[in-house]
Amino acid sequence: MHEIPHSDSEMLRLLALGDERAFQRLFERYWDAVYSTSLALTKSAAIAEDIAQDVFTILWEKRAALAEVSRLEGYLFITARNLIYSRLRKLASGDAYRQYVLQFLHEGGAQQADHAAEFRELEQCVLTAIRQLPPQQQRAFTLSRFEGMRHEEIATTMGVSRITIKSYIVQAIASLRKALSNHPSGAMGALWAMIFFS
Repeated sequence: MHEIPHSDSEMLRLLALGDERAFQRLFERYWDAVYSTSLALTKSAAIAEDIAQDVFTILWEKRAALAEVSRLEGYLFITARNLIYSRLRKLASGDAYRQYVLQFLHEGGAQQADHAAEFRELEQCVLTAIRQLPPQQQRAFTLSRFEGMRHEEIATTMGVSRITIKSYIVQAIASLRKALSNHPSGAMGALWAMIFFS
């Protein structure tokens, strides 16, 4: 006998309570659709993957407020669309941003030394936050971000499905963003967050 799948509203109610299995089910249910829509709109597999991960990161981060969402599919696609528009605007102004970053990184004297010290401090905070992740999330995130492994390779290494790896990474990013959200790091922290979490 087949198990009757839970409705989105039931999954959202459980998710609002912090149920990771509910998140996993919604992730598995909607990942392909969100990714496919993002791919159709961006024409870039890399950007579509980033957008889909960001959509599910937002779903996890805002889980407590989502119990009242009546149509999850619509919510996910509107979130994806907004993220795509934001990403495309950022890409359009990419040259200006790159010039700003280059100028920022090439400032001289004591100010540059201050930023270097600030960067090292933030890097230590990031590494500490990573060590506090649950073991599976920590391993998946580390293999992805520091070893440069693709999700398929990580899935094989860890003996779980590719969709589970994506879920681990999304949850890890959400946890790290939360852990670093109050870091008093100023512009360098914002730059690090943009590079690290983009």
